[in-house]
Amino acid sequence: MRRLFLGLAAAVAITGVAQAQCDTRFALVNNSGVTIREFYFGSSAQPNWGADQLGQNVLPHGATMNFSTRHAGLNDFRVVWANGEHAQLMQVNICSTSAIVATPRGIEAR
Repeated sequence: MRRLFLGLAAAVAITGVAQAQCDTRFALVNNSGVTIREFYFGSSAQPNWGADQLGQNVLPHGATMNFSTRHAGLNDFRVVWANGEHAQLMQVNICSTSAIVATPRGIEAR
């Protein structure tokens, strides 16, 4: 029983350290050729997108904007371009992603 408890305590400690070391900062890079009008992101566990993270701003082609999410682990992303087209990227591990890149084909994590 004591070994089980110590094993569980060690696993919790390691998991806590891993979560604490997760960098949730990322850049939205617009290489799509079209202005991004809206940008949404959040935990994959959440049922809705929430507020547009660009607010009153837009992100022109060639520009980059930095963000940070409160949710370590899996996150979902959505962009809406000025022409009304949109793309989604689901279940991205933000702990191993430093950029969400909009391209002429959609969005991808890098």
